[in-house]
Amino acid sequence: MLNLPAAPAGRLRSIVLLTDGYIGNENEIIARVKQGLKPGNRLYSFGVGSSVNRFLLNSLAEVGRGTSQVIRQDEPTQKVAAEFSRKINNPVLTNIQISWEGSGVRPEIYPAAAPDLFAEQPLAILGRKGDRANGNLRITGMTAGDRRYDRVIGVNFNGDNQAIAQLWGRARIKELTNQMFGGETKTGVAAVTKTALAYRLLSPYTAFVAVSEEVRVNPDGTRQRVQVPVELPEGVSYEGIYGTGARGNQVGGQLPSSPPARGATRGMTSARVAAPGPLVQSAQFESDDELAPENNRIEVISASGLDAGARDSLTRELGWVDLPSGVSGEIVFEFRVSNGRVGRIILDDTVSTLQAKAVLDEIRQTLAIWNAPRSVSGNVRLKLRIKL
Repeated sequence: MLNLPAAPAGRLRSIVLLTDGYIGNENEIIARVKQGLKPGNRLYSFGVGSSVNRFLLNSLAEVGRGTSQVIRQDEPTQKVAAEFSRKINNPVLTNIQISWEGSGVRPEIYPAAAPDLFAEQPLAILGRKGDRANGNLRITGMTAGDRRYDRVIGVNFNGDNQAIAQLWGRARIKELTNQMFGGETKTGVAAVTKTALAYRLLSPYTAFVAVSEEVRVNPDGTRQRVQVPVELPEGVSYEGIYGTGARGNQVGGQLPSSPPARGATRGMTSARVAAPGPLVQSAQFESDDELAPENNRIEVISASGLDAGARDSLTRELGWVDLPSGVSGEIVFEFRVSNGRVGRIILDDTVSTLQAKAVLDEIRQTLAIWNAPRSVSGNVRLKLRIKL
């Protein structure tokens, strides 16, 4: 999909993604599409199933300047699919461009890149002009008959409308959030938070789902960790997720787990499992120090919130980062550690001097899988220096 070239001049290429959206790395997928989709290509998402990942499908359609459609697995698909195909192949207006003609400051208009207009599906464009100076809005594009569309609409600011103001605030938050799918930045987080507070709106940084970290204690004082099973979505089979042989491979009644994190397997060089008989026939272990690669390009300048042991552990983890040649600079990340897990990782782009996305992504991923010592809990500000 992302390897397709840009559409020929004056034409559009329609790409349809058919999926249930059962993945766990939505932001990474959305970022790849946003960065890699070529000009003139449109991405349409079609979801099928009882528990479709609507966030993923809607977001992909937004960054792909297309539309999304969802249908249950028990609904008749032929009519819906035919209607969907008819709609995306017959847009009313494409390559829409919006410009302001008038005095004063330029208005903030969202979405920044307008999607195509389709029949029976209105397109809302929201703008804000701080100085309230009147002017004209020019809308251009190409009609279905391959004719140029050009219309000028007069805009007069008469009175206040709180409902429209909040709609603009939501549109701005969505645009700012879309820009951070590849990685959150301190500037972006601050902009979203400021907008949400100003317009009294929910956002990822001003509203949170409460998750209890309370540990329940047994009557005898011991603690017990329990895995709570989750029902599969309707129409999804166990074998479809874990494979046909998964049920027979359970050990001790436990379901197959996901692959362990990279740091959890580093110390084991070989292991064999067989049954019946002893579960582990042979295993050999080596320490992280013996296996750690020699990567001297990443220097931990400071790590507020980490003790000496945690800092050494993180330094070893960063030793596994494969850096491209010819990049250098300083990077500052902020994140929270709780129960050995690293939470949301935010780049402080106001002080970081290295902006190479490939390097930032690689270090983010390494931080995300770091098994932090249980002694660490709280906010961490990490400053790294990448040397040539």
